[in-house]
Amino acid sequence: MKKICSFVKNLIIFIYILLIIFVTICLLSYNDYKITVLGDQTLIPIIDENLEPDYTLGDLLIVERKNYMRIAEGDTVFFYRTFAGGDPTINFAKLLKIERVTDTEYTFTVEGIDGDYRFSSSNYIGNSDTATVIPKVGKVLSILQSKWGFLFLGVFPSLVAFLYTLYSVIAELRGYNQEDDEEDEKPKKKKKVIEKEEKQEVETQSKEDKADKDIDKQEETKTEEIKQDVEVKEETTEVKEEAVKEEPKPVENKTVETEKKTLTDEQKKALVEAKLKSMTEEQKKALLQEKLKNMTEEQKRALIEAKRKKLEEQKNK
Repeated sequence: MKKICSFVKNLIIFIYILLIIFVTICLLSYNDYKITVLGDQTLIPIIDENLEPDYTLGDLLIVERKNYMRIAEGDTVFFYRTFAGGDPTINFAKLLKIERVTDTEYTFTVEGIDGDYRFSSSNYIGNSDTATVIPKVGKVLSILQSKWGFLFLGVFPSLVAFLYTLYSVIAELRGYNQEDDEEDEKPKKKKKVIEKEEKQEVETQSKEDKADKDIDKQEETKTEEIKQDVEVKEETTEVKEEAVKEEPKPVENKTVETEKKTLTDEQKKALVEAKLKSMTEEQKKALLQEKLKNMTEEQKRALIEAKRKKLEEQKNK
């Protein structure tokens, strides 16, 4: 599909270029009557009613100019008719008479509505039997050959195409220059990249060294703290040992033991109960556990048996 679109586009551009070239040639081939003459061929756009009803308005006539020796009376010829103070027109009529003035100059007489009309052979266009009719092309050609038509349909598009081509060429040249500049700048950029990488490596190495120093410093600080703790502990141990050495040995209080021995069972029981009341639940539990640890298996069984008997007695009561 893209190939077809590209082909159609190129075809349209080609036809347009050929058309502009053809119109340009037609304009450059204008004669004094503003009619295109290409060698012996005359292009006559039918834009007025002078050639009706034999020829249709808007058609294009291509008339071939014959040699004067081949023109005969009775032929229908096309010619330019001039008016004093007016624009010339193109007419065709039956040739009545040919008069030779010089070797290259003739005078033609044709019949007309308002009488016979004489004109010089320089105004002769050609015979009607050599005319070729192309329908509807005369109107298009007349528009293209007009000033405004050629300006808008020929000059402006060609100017735009020229400017676009010029812009493309300049852009391409700039692209080449830019590529050359990039090629020249590649070593510089590479050098900058290398310098940047080296700088980053140096910064990274500096950070790593700094981190290592911080770690070493922290380790030294911890080591110092451990040493200080060890020294403090050693000093504390030494102080304790000295205090233990200096502490006097406990003296047996024979008086207290004697007093304990003289106490009755009731007094001992009261003393124990008072002591238990002053203790918290946790202290009681701890004391009980300590006591159980120190008891033998027989003592534990006896205690359990005594407790069981006490519970039975309470139930019987």
